[in-house]
Amino acid sequence: MSLAYLMMNTIPDKMEIVVKEIREFKGVEEVYMLYGVYDIIATVKAGNIEELKAAILKIRKNEYVSSTLTLLVVS
Repeated sequence: MSLAYLMMNTIPDKMEIVVKEIREFKGVEEVYMLYGVYDIIATVKAGNIEELKAAILKIRKNEYVSSTLTLLVVS
């Protein structure tokens, strides 16, 4: 099992749209809006690292996501 936390910044005023869209993506377990340096955090889980990579890339391709920081869980 592979797990990562994906922190995102979005285009202003698009946080709610991004949360709604990525909540439906395969592998996305939880999504929350934040106040602070990042706008959104998502927990992404997959059976292996390749599936995790695919899920993260799909999120990063969202037109309203401007930047991301991926935190890969190692234990």
